[in-house]
Amino acid sequence: MNIGHDQGFHSTKAIADGGRQTIFPSFAARPSDSLFSMNGHKNAVITSTRTGCLQVGESAVKMARAGARLETASWVSMPEYLAMFYRALSDLTPARGVSVNLVTGLPLADYARDKDKLRSLLLGTHTFTRQELGHQQTITVDSLRVVPQAWGAVLALLLDSRGAIVQPELMQEKVAALDIGGHTVNYLSVDGLSDIPAETRGTDRGAWNVVRAVRDYLDTAHPGLSRMNDHAIMQAVAAGEVWDQGERIDLDPITRPVLDDIGQEIVSTAAQYWGDGASTFRRVLVIGGGAYLWGEHVKRAFRQAVIFDRPELVNALGFYRFAVYLSKGG
Repeated sequence: MNIGHDQGFHSTKAIADGGRQTIFPSFAARPSDSLFSMNGHKNAVITSTRTGCLQVGESAVKMARAGARLETASWVSMPEYLAMFYRALSDLTPARGVSVNLVTGLPLADYARDKDKLRSLLLGTHTFTRQELGHQQTITVDSLRVVPQAWGAVLALLLDSRGAIVQPELMQEKVAALDIGGHTVNYLSVDGLSDIPAETRGTDRGAWNVVRAVRDYLDTAHPGLSRMNDHAIMQAVAAGEVWDQGERIDLDPITRPVLDDIGQEIVSTAAQYWGDGASTFRRVLVIGGGAYLWGEHVKRAFRQAVIFDRPELVNALGFYRFAVYLSKGG
């Protein structure tokens, strides 16, 4: 099975053969099962000797009073990271045993430091149980390629889902990719399918900064909402509203100044890294969940900017297509 896997600080995304895909919040906590549920108790509880017992994803966001919403450079060494990876695998296949050809990614700022660590963590055999399936799964990662995030945008254009090269002009073009995530922003410059180190960087500034501003406001103005976890606040930011005792609270006056400030910072940082050479980019590819928040800021600064449909899934899609390409001897 070929899998493209993109585990971000906000959400985990993965795509596999047959068009199978998953996306869920990168959040894990000790299990807290509901007493009654109409969703069949699908609470994604993962158990293994390497992770312990953890509830992962949407149900953890809804029910956990505390948990790991990881935002640290060392998170690939934490059991929660591995539990999220197991959740993604079990979403893609219920099989008791399967071999995997995996391509995954790391933020540009963490890539050199953590790629060997992540390779050691994921390569090999993984045995775990997902509560809803009721049986143990043994999934072996036979082959693994770790690539920098943002490269998914280039790979998604270069290749199709059969691993065939469909835009050979990218072998000659100079393009940029701007990957805006929950915690990081990746600035990638590529010329002839090679990245340019002097124009490629990663920064620790993303959508969680907006969440922190909203939390500060809620703690003061609406203390009854102070127990909302960060993913729930992120959902409120996306909706533009939150409810306190039946009263609708418009979040736009709180989020708009922060969004504008970070949007200007993203554009200014891109201009700093890319300099006058930005005019030579044929395209600036905008991906990541932050594209919903700041895509228009980027388009105003770079006329050649292209915002992908479902930008949060593009890295996983590019990684999947690259996995298929590699499986065919590419």
